[in-house]
Amino acid sequence: MKETGIVRRIDELGRVVIPKELRKTLKLKEGEQMEIFTTGDKSLVLRRYSALGAGADFSQAYCDALNRATGKGAVICDSATVLGASGAQLKELVGEEISENLYKTLDNRRECAPQDPVRIVSDKPFGFKNQHIVPLVVGGDLYGGVMLCSDVAISATEARLCALAADLIAATLE
Repeated sequence: MKETGIVRRIDELGRVVIPKELRKTLKLKEGEQMEIFTTGDKSLVLRRYSALGAGADFSQAYCDALNRATGKGAVICDSATVLGASGAQLKELVGEEISENLYKTLDNRRECAPQDPVRIVSDKPFGFKNQHIVPLVVGGDLYGGVMLCSDVAISATEARLCALAADLIAATLE
């Protein structure tokens, strides 16, 4: 585990403040849910909670189904990590942190087909010309997104299938 050298005290209510520079580095926002647990060596772990990430197998199954139905690459991510991917060049992205541009696109909270493809992860080149991106928004909160990727145009029917997948996933998170 990487040590940061930052020390904080527990206050009288049992709270510990996460320093601003760490919140910025980890892209933690006010109101974001955090998961707290202990490890076998009695360490306390605090990490971003992802209701979507808890069902990563579920996300992969949705990606595989979208890929079979459309013949296009499919990706499902939470607000930080790729949870499932199916299709050429995409499976290797599972578990990777999403790019800042993809996060910003999702945070707009609107379904879109960007003119210029958005990198899924920062350090991997993007090999597709077309994308359709649908944010997963539940109760006003951004949970992640569903994306189709292809070198050929994504039809209106395929875009609707992508949106349907996002709606079904969002319904399971409510």
